[in-house]
Amino acid sequence: MATAVPVSAQSLTFVEVWSQTVSDGSPISLSSPNLATLGGASAVVVGDKGGHIYAFSLATGAPIPGWPATTGGVPVGSTPSVAVLRSGSPNDTVFVGIGSAGAPHEGGYEAFRPDGKELWYVAVHNPGASYKSGVVASLAVGDLQGSTDVVAPSVGQHQDAINAATGAVLPGFPWFQGDGDYATPALADLYGTGKTEIIEGGGQTAGLAFGVHYVQGGHVRVLAPTGNAGTNSPPGGLICDYHPHQSVDSSPAVGRFLAGGAEGIAIGTGNFWPRARDTDAFLALDRHCHLVWSTILDGLTTSSPALANLFGNGALEVVEGSNDQHGGGSVYALNGATGSVLWRQRAPGEVIGSVVTANLGAGYQDIIVAATGGAEVLDGRTGKVMATLEQGVGLQNSALVTDDPNGSVGITVAGYNAHDIGTVEHFQLPGSQGRNVDQAGAWPMFHHDPRLSGNAEAPIL
Repeated sequence: MATAVPVSAQSLTFVEVWSQTVSDGSPISLSSPNLATLGGASAVVVGDKGGHIYAFSLATGAPIPGWPATTGGVPVGSTPSVAVLRSGSPNDTVFVGIGSAGAPHEGGYEAFRPDGKELWYVAVHNPGASYKSGVVASLAVGDLQGSTDVVAPSVGQHQDAINAATGAVLPGFPWFQGDGDYATPALADLYGTGKTEIIEGGGQTAGLAFGVHYVQGGHVRVLAPTGNAGTNSPPGGLICDYHPHQSVDSSPAVGRFLAGGAEGIAIGTGNFWPRARDTDAFLALDRHCHLVWSTILDGLTTSSPALANLFGNGALEVVEGSNDQHGGGSVYALNGATGSVLWRQRAPGEVIGSVVTANLGAGYQDIIVAATGGAEVLDGRTGKVMATLEQGVGLQNSALVTDDPNGSVGITVAGYNAHDIGTVEHFQLPGSQGRNVDQAGAWPMFHHDPRLSGNAEAPIL
């Protein structure tokens, strides 16, 4: 365990409690740290490019017995999601997508038991060996068909939804998604029917497939939890979609942030299509996939948004990071109803993952931004930099905010050091109230909660 040392700050003083470098010497890139219960205790879980999923004690940083788990060398760019599968057990099963754009013909969906041993592996159901099979997106966990299930797109043409306990592919899947997708789906009951819809983004190429005309650009989709079951069409079961002129690589956030507390979908775009009109655009849609507002930022909006109570009034605003592709980026707070800019603050590098939030004592959500040049804490109302957490570790993902065992707010970052070796560091804010992490209007980790629902109304813990 590392000796606690002061970290430079302007308004807040954090201490580093522990740090670890990964044993295989590989970098941690897009995989964000998540919170799990393993061995009956809180643990930080994260994947690396060497094909391992690490688990460290939240309290001490000590490796959890049985971990790291291994994919056999297939890179892990997804954030692990977790869920309890055995009634009465406190321990989580861990789910990851494996594969990468650099090794697209290997990978799939994989689950690991609480002891780090493989529970199941499901290969992507693509039509032939020449199709891509990696899963870069994270596996969102929810009740899709009366069980605990996981779902994510692949970098090929199909996506699967899977029973989390058995590894069986659900009826109506694989579902034909058209082109490769990289973003983690959100799961929410958008229409108040008791069913959990799948909300996701992606890119697409112009063409005709299975009677559907695809236009060049991207899509934001709402898909039925039953996939194409009963439709006699591989892309059947689509409830609605919207087609921006650019690919959509951002993982959507769903919540009541629109005017009047209406539920909406917040999502950025991508950069696959050069000079496309919606490059650098951030979009808000209603639950029927109608565009409500669009705001152009100062760089790519591939990072995933957070929905947070920035002013202590219960209203959700949208927080998004940008990437100028020249080593810089910004953090924006956007009015949830209109998309107008509330404030903008330069980030410590390119924002590739997602910002997260925490009530650090002022009664509203402050912002933790992880970027390629380190991590900072921003005041949620103004965007003012209140603390610098880290400057020597590159971060392409999201920080993790936790209610630590000693009752303080903890923040974990995971990235790569100057030697391109994966590093995980845990900080605490002395005197803070960790119980504030689990409250309405908070967004304390990538895609909101350990199940990666992307839904502001889902329970955090």
